[in-house]
Amino acid sequence: MFLALSIHLQAQQVTGSVTSASDGAALIGVNILVKGTAVGTVSDYDGSFNINTSVGSTLVFSYTGYSSKEVVINDLSPLSITLAEDTKSLEEVVVTALGIRKESKKLGYATVSVDAEEVNVNRTTNFMNALQGKVAGVNISSLGTGPAGTSKIRIRGQSSISGQNNPLIVVNGVPIDNTNFGTKTGNAASDNSIEARGGGITSDGGDGLLSINPDDIESMTVLKGAAAAALYGSRAKDGVIMITTKTKGDGQGIGVTYNLNYTNETPLDFTDYQYEYGQGENGVRPTTPNPTSGQWSFGERFQPGMTQTLFSGVVLPYEPVRNRIRDFFRNGENLTNTLSLASGGEKGGFNLSLSNLDSKGIIPNNTYKRRTVNLGFSYELSKN
Repeated sequence: MFLALSIHLQAQQVTGSVTSASDGAALIGVNILVKGTAVGTVSDYDGSFNINTSVGSTLVFSYTGYSSKEVVINDLSPLSITLAEDTKSLEEVVVTALGIRKESKKLGYATVSVDAEEVNVNRTTNFMNALQGKVAGVNISSLGTGPAGTSKIRIRGQSSISGQNNPLIVVNGVPIDNTNFGTKTGNAASDNSIEARGGGITSDGGDGLLSINPDDIESMTVLKGAAAAALYGSRAKDGVIMITTKTKGDGQGIGVTYNLNYTNETPLDFTDYQYEYGQGENGVRPTTPNPTSGQWSFGERFQPGMTQTLFSGVVLPYEPVRNRIRDFFRNGENLTNTLSLASGGEKGGFNLSLSNLDSKGIIPNNTYKRRTVNLGFSYELSKN
């Protein structure tokens, strides 16, 4: 004969307090959770807490900037919990001028680090456009010149009225030419922002950032102000954008990674024009070649069988033409394929990537194709 015993442990209230191990200060808002359940609470203004649980259960204490701690409840006596600071999470390392790595808390100037994931979240042909609104003090705007357009970047506003206002772009410690590859006519502005003045017209042929495949980026650092970019001299007066690409894999052997990205673009606004009145002025449609009546829509009300006369004397039906803008635009498509081979070890490794980008803008005959090959490798010959 077997006797089955069922033991039920009744939940009781456990109290205690949470303090910092470094200075003994009470920690407010510490998350306290009964492990394996959804029962939890937080510490109040003096670090004290109370929670309903049973003897033998485990409480998990977690707090931002501190290491988590698990405590097993052996009895119902008040608990005194101390949490140690998590120094690893506080020691953020950033890439500064000349590729030097330093802890961010030791820097005396403003820097912002951008993870590679932020660059790849919103895919665009020019990867800088994906960082709009994500970096404080940095204004990034894409121009309406299609998929191969220039990215306008301003760090802490304009510093010059007539000269360059673009930050210096540094890839793996080497400054690159990020000027616009378009053509300028007339008195165009000497800036890759495609801002023309004095009647000048500028065509946008893209910039140096278009040649970078976002899948190859490991990290980015934005150096703001003169103190941060002092080592690069006067050419960095508008700040520096440091880009570090991948140079090795994460493990032994050769790893193969295939990345496929597809985005679709459509025009945002199709203006709702009125289709009740047509060309003309003062309620009169163009019945004779009249150069003053073709630019306004204050003509007669549309009626069946009406005609109009254009500038050249050609007679056409006087009727509404609908969906002209909608029929002009098309769906834009961006397709990127990236194949990477990578290997890593204690002393170094390599990363080889092949990328194919095929982009079609929302305007007909506006396309952009890019083939990218990137090879990065590193090896530690000696400890010195």
